[in-house]
Amino acid sequence: MQKQLKLIIFTIFLLLFSILFNFYIASRGVFHVDTFVHFDSAFRILKGDVPTRDFWIVHGLLVDYIQSFFFYLFGFSWFSYILHSSIFNAIICLFSFYLFYKYLNIDLNLSAFFALLLSCLAYPVSGSPFLDLHSTYFSLFSIYFIIIGIIKEDYKFWFYSSFFLVVAFFCKQVPAFYIGLLSTIFCIYYSFFEKKIKIFFTFLLGGVSAVLILLIFLIFQNIDFENFFLQLFLFPSSFGGSRY
Repeated sequence: MQKQLKLIIFTIFLLLFSILFNFYIASRGVFHVDTFVHFDSAFRILKGDVPTRDFWIVHGLLVDYIQSFFFYLFGFSWFSYILHSSIFNAIICLFSFYLFYKYLNIDLNLSAFFALLLSCLAYPVSGSPFLDLHSTYFSLFSIYFIIIGIIKEDYKFWFYSSFFLVVAFFCKQVPAFYIGLLSTIFCIYYSFFEKKIKIFFTFLLGGVSAVLILLIFLIFQNIDFENFFLQLFLFPSSFGGSRY
């Protein structure tokens, strides 16, 4: 009972700290380009514009849509903007905390301490919503699900893993692509090593499901697939070509 109470207290503390600390860091100042990369595009989505159709993008569109949802709920303001990143920082912190304690069997105090340090380093490096960080931490969630799936021997976590890799990719193509490639190779190896081919098919199903949802969304938003492919795949892959 005492340990359960301690767990609840740590959870509440980490939740509040990770949100408030990111709020503090995000409010200290801005980078004149990077800070507002999703502020402007999310506002345009809120007004009815559609990425790739009405304005050009070279990264995934998911962060912009999430931010437009925050603007819709909490109003078009700086508060709504950094609330998005602060809540995401809290999710990273708490997910890590419970992974450390519940699944890796790390001491409760150490788990809370490690999660606290992570909350200081996760989203506060940017403060405001940023595509690289969303892609990185959605990919991290995917790795967490693989770990949980192995420990619990539960197939559904492999589904969640590949699903979140696709989500990460459509925040930003890199680093999600590299993490996704390594995760897929590991999944294939682990499936055959454990003689559980169902793991690989479950993993594959999660990724396919996420892609199908994306395709339905593109159709619903009346986004031209050719423009979408050009802006998210062909054009970004040309970066640095002359230097090479």
